[in-house]
Amino acid sequence: MHYVSTRGAATRADFETVVLSGLAADGGLYVPASLPSFSAQEIAYWSWLPFDELAWRVMGPFVGPAIPEDAFKALLKDTYSAFAHRSIAPLHQVDRNEWVLELFHGPTRTAKDFAAQLHARLVSWFLDRNQQRAQVLGATNGDTGLAAIEAFGRDGQGRVLVLYPRDGVPLDRLAALQAADPARVLAFAVEGSFDDCQSMVAALFRAWPLPGVHAVGFNSTNWVGVMAQLVLYFHAALQLGGGLRPVGFSIPAASFAEVYAGYIAQKMGLPINQIIISTNRNDALHQFIHSNRYSTRRADPTLSPAMDFSHFANLERFVWELYGHDDQQVKALMESFEASGELGIANQHWLQARMLIDSYAVSDEQTIGEITQLYRDTGYVIDPHTATGVLAARLYRRSMVTPMVTLGEFAPAKSAALLAELGVWPAPEQTPATVGGHQRSIRVGDLDTVIQALGAW
Repeated sequence: MHYVSTRGAATRADFETVVLSGLAADGGLYVPASLPSFSAQEIAYWSWLPFDELAWRVMGPFVGPAIPEDAFKALLKDTYSAFAHRSIAPLHQVDRNEWVLELFHGPTRTAKDFAAQLHARLVSWFLDRNQQRAQVLGATNGDTGLAAIEAFGRDGQGRVLVLYPRDGVPLDRLAALQAADPARVLAFAVEGSFDDCQSMVAALFRAWPLPGVHAVGFNSTNWVGVMAQLVLYFHAALQLGGGLRPVGFSIPAASFAEVYAGYIAQKMGLPINQIIISTNRNDALHQFIHSNRYSTRRADPTLSPAMDFSHFANLERFVWELYGHDDQQVKALMESFEASGELGIANQHWLQARMLIDSYAVSDEQTIGEITQLYRDTGYVIDPHTATGVLAARLYRRSMVTPMVTLGEFAPAKSAALLAELGVWPAPEQTPATVGGHQRSIRVGDLDTVIQALGAW
């Protein structure tokens, strides 16, 4: 298995290079040059496998000879030992043929733990083998950064550089970021949006100032952020039909990595017959799927804050697939998008995407209604992000016969204050999170301050 850039097929890399990176040298994203394909019989055989063994079957072809088989199996077993539920990602039925896949049983109670825990172990394995150094960095609006800090710092040694929007992080996540050990976490509050933070991280990768030190991205621009999600689709489909029965998925748009992973899982042989993307009123993805108009814009605050942004980096990988791996077309499209903030794709490719994917934008009022109604009907509590997915699944599923699975990406406890107000969750007993600790604030684009701090850290 080798990897290429979405913007240049001549840029080739092995799995180790991909793990220890952020962006490709030409500014594109690394993608596997080809995808493994599994027969229905192979997938059905995996029904009885434990989660870590299933993960090895699904992810092994992407790793290839870069890590010995026994070492990779041991690494996966260790990765999933960090999760608190026996099944790692349990399914909970919420209606007839409707399910929530609970992805929040990891250390930080979010789906971000799947990628972070795996990535941290992969990075450590390669660095230890080669006696090399790395700096982990990325952008966050709360949960992704905290998952990275926990995963990469599990041995007390890893250091993480984090950029976050000064006014766009929930208070409890902001308090946690500010309370992080400054010896291990270098955090900057950017006077802009999460999208601005992502752009600054991309610029930092392009102008990396530390020779001899790998710049490792903890966002899903790194291929591991996609690869880790693939197992979740196989796991759910095997539980609901042994890998032979078609399954649909509803995905709250807290990133595009999950959507892209679902798309390529289908190409690998999994019988996925529908993907629904749910957004809140920050509906850039919905507009792209609904009308082939994608544009970045200032995000509005909502009850589902992890979805309050409009720049989805993994959309580039999806476009690369739709355009038949035509790297030059993708390069032209993405450079135009970066200059204008607007993207539309050729109609035949958009229609190809629409054959599988639907979308729906959910208002805050609808989110509250879904949370409270589901609790009254079933006694089950979901967080606002999951609520957008459950509602979109119910409204836009194409088949009542096909099981529909919503990705539950955040534990309800992460939204305890709101859920308590709605009367579906106990009032939080702990003292509310306080902010106002030491905070480094920088303006959008101020990479010099970040680079100087990196050099002195």
